[in-house]
Amino acid sequence: MKHLLITLALIAASLPLSAQEGLRINEVFEGNIINELAMQESLVKGESLEPFKLKVLHTVKFTTGNSARDKVEALFKEDMQGRLSDENDNLELEYRDGHLYYAIVQIADTKKGLHRYICYQCRQAAMGGNSITLVYMEGKASLADLRKTFKKK
Repeated sequence: MKHLLITLALIAASLPLSAQEGLRINEVFEGNIINELAMQESLVKGESLEPFKLKVLHTVKFTTGNSARDKVEALFKEDMQGRLSDENDNLELEYRDGHLYYAIVQIADTKKGLHRYICYQCRQAAMGGNSITLVYMEGKASLADLRKTFKKK
């Protein structure tokens, strides 16, 4: 019985890490591009997200130089190739100074009945560098629902 509980605990602990599995930006979430100690990470799952029609909300935020920004932006753009379409109800993009500034993209669904979204925002950091927020969401929410919930600043 003790062995079964330990096995279940290990499986449960690994589930959050697989939410954005199969996406290139997963390299960022796993700390392969930016050191995990330099990132602020938040993972929310379950009932607290029900009012927003979401099941998973995984966010990382960090400040970095232009080279790492370019790597993260390139990974995000690779994942954008898996988007549903270029229609406004599946995609919102904004560029500034030749770089991706803000994006929310609905990517192809892999779990029946759930929508998947990737979001990116890159701002000039107060002390120099780039402040980047990267978000993965999944749930029944439409892009219109998310626009109402998370207003762009």
